[in-house]
Amino acid sequence: MNKAFLRLSEKQVFALTIFGEAEGEPITDKIDVGSVILERVDHRDWDGKTVAEVCLKRKQFSCFNEDSRNYGKVLSIAENWDAAYATNRALRECCRIAEALLDGSIPRTAEIAETHCCQYATAAGAKAVSWDDEMEIVKRGKHHIFFV
Repeated sequence: MNKAFLRLSEKQVFALTIFGEAEGEPITDKIDVGSVILERVDHRDWDGKTVAEVCLKRKQFSCFNEDSRNYGKVLSIAENWDAAYATNRALRECCRIAEALLDGSIPRTAEIAETHCCQYATAAGAKAVSWDDEMEIVKRGKHHIFFV
């Protein structure tokens, strides 16, 4: 894990994960991604006990995988947080969503909170991963499928 990510605050890691996983997606998809993260903190100890631990756990959120299409972008933001925040409207939106999810002014997505589901991001029409054959879909976003 790059040290730049480890220097961020809990809220910054949360917002950066939402950004990295759902940049360009509707606000509802961003809230869905944030809801998955908070549910993992609350209900899946092996993922981590804090938002940052859950977000940065190896191979859990693709934006932190060095071979992902968004890795360079999220790393650049982490290395230059203040400048990125000042100039990137989508990042500021993700920060507002992260803060609102944390303080409860935006409720977690009901389907996700009720089932403690996980997320899988896929391009529309792409073949899903092999482990999803045994999973039940609880919600579909623009480019995300949420399983339980």
